[in-house]
Amino acid sequence: MADKKIKKPSIIKDALSLTIITIICSFALAFVYELTKDPIKAQEDAKKNEAYEVVYEVADSLSTDEELLQVAKDMDLSSLDAKYAGITIDDVIQAKDASGNVLGYIIKSNTRGYSSNISVAIGYSMDGVVQGIELLAINDTPGFGLELKNSEFIDRFKDVATDQFKLTKGSASEPNEIDVYSGATITTEAVVNAVNAGLTFLTENVAKLGGVAVE
Repeated sequence: MADKKIKKPSIIKDALSLTIITIICSFALAFVYELTKDPIKAQEDAKKNEAYEVVYEVADSLSTDEELLQVAKDMDLSSLDAKYAGITIDDVIQAKDASGNVLGYIIKSNTRGYSSNISVAIGYSMDGVVQGIELLAINDTPGFGLELKNSEFIDRFKDVATDQFKLTKGSASEPNEIDVYSGATITTEAVVNAVNAGLTFLTENVAKLGGVAVE
């Protein structure tokens, strides 16, 4: 009985110490988060803006289309095509010339690949030509899905007059056909669907995009 009486205060003391340590750690983590969130966001924005300039090189200025962006955020893209289930759009940018005329749009769509989230920036002109794409985020397996970041894959989408890309298996013969990348079938399909979702959204919501009036 004497031993038990000695241990109780020790257990309480240890529990109190752990509680204090937990509280201190929580405050420390919160402090570090507040200290680093702005630099991290600035870095992410810089990377995003750099990608936007790549997918629409001829633009003199870029500005957010707030109205279209809100439409995109409110829309379930699967209503456009069942293949777009789970895809979201979180940026819609007007690409303008030196006089302020709209040349086209940059749209950022997000989806899920084989083992990571994927963000794709797509440049699309008013005359229906895909200016190019950039993968802003993809962390799939090295040697497989991650290989989609290389120019061999990315350049397949550049300067293509289309409103939809088609996925093929080693038989691509048309400019808008994309062969499945070896060892990365799921991720290739995810990227193509994300690109197509962005193109479909624009052609459905921007009048005369691609030279065809949208009713």
